[in-house]
Amino acid sequence: MENFIISSAPVSPSLEFQIEEYQHRLQRTQAEMEKNGLSLMLIHKPENILYLSGFYTSTGFFSYHALAVPSHGDPVMVVRDLEIPTADTLSWVRTYSTYADAVDPVPVWMAAAARAVKAMGYENSRVGIDEHSWFLTVERYKELQKLLPHTTFVAEPHIVDMLRVIKSPKEIEYMREGGRMVEAGMRAGLAKVFPGTAENELAAAVFEAEVKAGSMIPIIGIITSGKNDQLHGAYGDKVLKSGDIAYFELVATSHKYDVKMMRSATVGKPTSEQRYAADLILSTQDNAIAMMNPGTPASVIDTACREPILAAGLRDTYTNRVGYSIGLNYRPSAGEFIREFVPGVEWTLQPGMVFHMLMMAAGHGFSESVLITENGPERLTKLERSLFYNE
Repeated sequence: MENFIISSAPVSPSLEFQIEEYQHRLQRTQAEMEKNGLSLMLIHKPENILYLSGFYTSTGFFSYHALAVPSHGDPVMVVRDLEIPTADTLSWVRTYSTYADAVDPVPVWMAAAARAVKAMGYENSRVGIDEHSWFLTVERYKELQKLLPHTTFVAEPHIVDMLRVIKSPKEIEYMREGGRMVEAGMRAGLAKVFPGTAENELAAAVFEAEVKAGSMIPIIGIITSGKNDQLHGAYGDKVLKSGDIAYFELVATSHKYDVKMMRSATVGKPTSEQRYAADLILSTQDNAIAMMNPGTPASVIDTACREPILAAGLRDTYTNRVGYSIGLNYRPSAGEFIREFVPGVEWTLQPGMVFHMLMMAAGHGFSESVLITENGPERLTKLERSLFYNE
């Protein structure tokens, strides 16, 4: 095709998935595009580019990348020229619209995207665009519209996001591996909870154990101590003191798929109040997870998590989500957040969905990564569920 680079590199045998799985994902995407009257879809969300093509760059999304997906035929990747060897190695897509670095990069980036749309024959067509992507900035979108004045851009209805919610057998296999990795990290961190230990020492133990277990470098580990009012606080040089609660929200990454787990530990023996709060959170969450069967309304699970905590007075209000979908993930996001457990939700659980189910109250936090199977819920994180402490 004119204006494109057609790579002659053979498709790598080390792709994360068989080529047939990528092609099946593409066919499902194209079927949804047909239903929505889209001739082309221009995708910017890194997870969705990765899901359809296999392309991954650990730090390269500061620069513009996109995947142009036609309603029929193979996609075209808009890619920085420096990343072509990466694309050749990690992706099955072999047609590229490229650009080089420039003093004023946005016009150059978007010219490469516009060339792809024109060369594919869709300049005068209805093109779906992922307006919800953090990586399609207003500046980039305006430049694209200027370069393609005859193209009708419409917000695509989260087509690839919704396909990602249901995991394939291979995706589930990767996430089971991730469960073992995050458990290794959690055990290592909990074993270090003693008076005089600094939070960054806990983090060092966690990350070493996770990487040794096979995890990619985690996006972050939320490790805090003390009153634990910082839900998304960061670890530092703060030293644990007797009576503190050490809070861990950890993630391990297996083949780009995140699995998460939260646990709390007291520094020294827990008080009766600490035991009571932890036991109530755990039993409430146990009951809710046991109800996570295919066909169950998400609202039922949300209520089962939320109401006992409020009724017991462990929280005055409970406004945050109690669970959200996880899987393929790309920094800086911490989860899929495609399906969430919040008041008023109207969707139902289906086999193949995976959720991070989390509950926090009275300084404690506990969570599991849960797979919905045909036979009910399966915990991907197997660590014993209790309030930990070291003698």
